[in-house]
Amino acid sequence: MEPLKSLVRRDLKPAYWSWHVKDDRLTFGISFSDFFGFTGDEVPSTFEELSGFLEENDRCKFTEIIEPQSQREEARRFTFKTNHNTADKEDSFTLIWEGEAIEREKGSPVLIVGQVQRVSLFGSKLTIRQQASLFRKLMNHLPDSIFFKDRESRFLAINNACASKLGVNDPKDAVGKTDFDFFDNDHARQARQDEVQIMETEQPIIGKVEKESSKEGKKTAWASTTKLPLYGKNGTVVGTFGITRDVTRQQQSKLELHQAEDTLARLSEQVPGFFYLFHYKTEGQACFPYASEGISDIYELEPDDVKDSIDPIINRIHEDDIDRVVSSIQKSTLNLETWDIDYRVVLPEKGIRWVRGIANPVKQPDGSVIGYGYITDITEEKKQYKKTARLQEQLQQIIDFAPNLIFVKDIDGQFLMANESAAEFFNLTAEEMVGKSDIEVGVPEEKAKRYLAVEKEVIENNEPLFIPEDKTILPDGKEIWHQTIKVPFLNTDSGKPAVLSIVTDITRRKENELNLRNSLDIIGEQNKRLQNFAHIVSHNLRNHAGNISMLLSLYDMEESQEEKDELLSHLSSASDRLNESIADLNEIIDQQYKTADNLKELNLQDTISRIKEILTTDILANNVQFDEQVPADLSLEYNPAYLESIILNLLSNAIKYRHPDRKPHITIKAWEDEGGVFFEVSDNGLGIDMEKFGHRLFGMYNTFHGNDNAKGIGLYITKNQIESMGGSIDVDSIPGEGTTFKIQLK
Repeated sequence: MEPLKSLVRRDLKPAYWSWHVKDDRLTFGISFSDFFGFTGDEVPSTFEELSGFLEENDRCKFTEIIEPQSQREEARRFTFKTNHNTADKEDSFTLIWEGEAIEREKGSPVLIVGQVQRVSLFGSKLTIRQQASLFRKLMNHLPDSIFFKDRESRFLAINNACASKLGVNDPKDAVGKTDFDFFDNDHARQARQDEVQIMETEQPIIGKVEKESSKEGKKTAWASTTKLPLYGKNGTVVGTFGITRDVTRQQQSKLELHQAEDTLARLSEQVPGFFYLFHYKTEGQACFPYASEGISDIYELEPDDVKDSIDPIINRIHEDDIDRVVSSIQKSTLNLETWDIDYRVVLPEKGIRWVRGIANPVKQPDGSVIGYGYITDITEEKKQYKKTARLQEQLQQIIDFAPNLIFVKDIDGQFLMANESAAEFFNLTAEEMVGKSDIEVGVPEEKAKRYLAVEKEVIENNEPLFIPEDKTILPDGKEIWHQTIKVPFLNTDSGKPAVLSIVTDITRRKENELNLRNSLDIIGEQNKRLQNFAHIVSHNLRNHAGNISMLLSLYDMEESQEEKDELLSHLSSASDRLNESIADLNEIIDQQYKTADNLKELNLQDTISRIKEILTTDILANNVQFDEQVPADLSLEYNPAYLESIILNLLSNAIKYRHPDRKPHITIKAWEDEGGVFFEVSDNGLGIDMEKFGHRLFGMYNTFHGNDNAKGIGLYITKNQIESMGGSIDVDSIPGEGTTFKIQLK
């Protein structure tokens, strides 16, 4: 990441300027020469001379704003900015131009006057005071635990989050103690071994996930820990420091999702970058079946270049690193261990670049290995590591390794600094974000206004403000969830208040919660149906069995043959009713377990016509009239048996429960809206008292009109068929007037 940018100030008096449009004559006040550090003779006197002090982008901006101004009939004020470098090009500054046309001739301005103000940046690095202030803010308000230890692994300093985790009231209470004072011996011993290794090798341990148990064993948590060597003033290792993130919820979510649904057993753990699938077939034979477009930035290759062979990438690897890279690939695929390596590539245009590759290998049934991973350019990270001072380096590493978006904004909502995560989120560089507002970096206007109001509240109250959830919809439609803490931050150079924001991505957690909730809903609904069905089976079979048992007892007791014959007749009827109930239950089971995947393209009007042919006798016998409003070309992909069963059941019910005092009239409507197909069947029949029977309408063996032919399972089956295809059914009905079934088929 680039060094943290300093805050801005207006350090010189504004210069007044005027432009005589007709003869292109520019005049500037004496302060203008101070802006660039040159003599009065070098001050531009025409617009052409002024263009020499403007970058190409700013020159276009200047002409787009100024030239149309001279052609307007009415004078209007204008303001714009131009960016410049000082003579030594180490610092940069901005000029803010303001002006107004004050004289006109025949409706066109001939004289434009105004003032120009220089706004400077304080170098390219934060001052020591700023660094210390920012460091204290981060230590106190980062949600992750930060700690510093000496060579004996004794705590030198911790932040508030770490103090809370260790169970101490004040971070100072942990100073001089070790992990053995807070954790069980196994964890404390492993932590000590890791820290000794870091101090001996001066190599960091990044993102190690480990289980932490308290000394008394009352509390257990999972944490992801990054540890690095801590250097003293003379460059020697004096201890370690690190950052720990609690990942207990993530671990628990994974376990719960695995138990709720086997299909969620393997969760994607990739992060944004150049994604790829690496297929290692045999030694010397490998390729990238998939590579994202980012490969063009990393290797200056196209995805198709590596689809069949790894050779184009091998040819890009630096000759001093190629053996190490090839060996690491072979070791990773052989042992099925994570591939994680930094190496150099030599590119045709960019030259030598540093990249980092990470992949998780999975063995395939045919013995080959597929690696799921990403590669990212770390050249700037390598350069920065060598250039910065030790104190800045250690602070920078904390910010770099934290996955949070970290930025500082002034009271007007303009960015004063931003880390790489924030810049990448807005598809900008850290330098490009400085001086811009939320709207200018792409935040929607309403949300930007809300952010600004919150930040002003933080400044006015001088208290941190926590935003537990905030949803962002990216241009591609993807939803991102963030958790934010905004903290008052003082610009020590200008003395003006600002706001430090720390933003954490909680998208994975929200997705896990939603998936778990959906899985539990599905399981609950299935259990509810199973319990309902079991209750009906138990109730019906018990009644039939009791009836048959009673008849058999009476038969054994009866001596008269005539009475026995009559009991046998009743027993036969009871047996028939039992068979009917079993047949009904079988039909329900068949409908529930028939696959809904047997889909065909069906014309809805043709299907309705076939159903009416099946019901021809009932239609003619009852003089049924139809009003059909179904487009002739309306088709949908559906299970044919389900669609015919749904329409047949609804039309036959409309005829069966017709009103005795009027001719049956059935209206059929169908239409398509926003990708869904909707279907309605309305009749003028008996209707249903929805307040009284609505909750039982789609239950099994529920009838409401005393019809001898009614079994009470048709609507139950219809509802199950519709819902199994992803649709829904609803009913509107008025007793004595009629009923309307409203269906969304898909």
